[in-house]
Amino acid sequence: MILFGKKDKHIVTEQVPKEVCEDCGKRGGVVSLFQIYFHVLTLPIIPVSRKTASQCLKCRKIKVEQYFSEIQLSVSNKLKNSYKTPLWSMIGAGALFVFVLLKLILKWT
Repeated sequence: MILFGKKDKHIVTEQVPKEVCEDCGKRGGVVSLFQIYFHVLTLPIIPVSRKTASQCLKCRKIKVEQYFSEIQLSVSNKLKNSYKTPLWSMIGAGALFVFVLLKLILKWT
């Protein structure tokens, strides 16, 4: 059983139909945005980062952001600016804050 660690959650995917794959030479691909968060007992505590990845629709080759073409970089930046960090990725931090706050209040009374 894994008690803590980092996980990623898919946020959004956008088609990039004009992108040409470097491996197979075919057109078409997608760019996806992922939220990386730290969890304890599968409860998300804090968001760590957001990452993007690209995949060719024909050969299924995956590229990370440092190897993106100009088109993929522009789509990646647009996705990062359009979609903010989801609130669910901070629910554990909020629950932990409420728990600590209640403990302090009960200790003082």
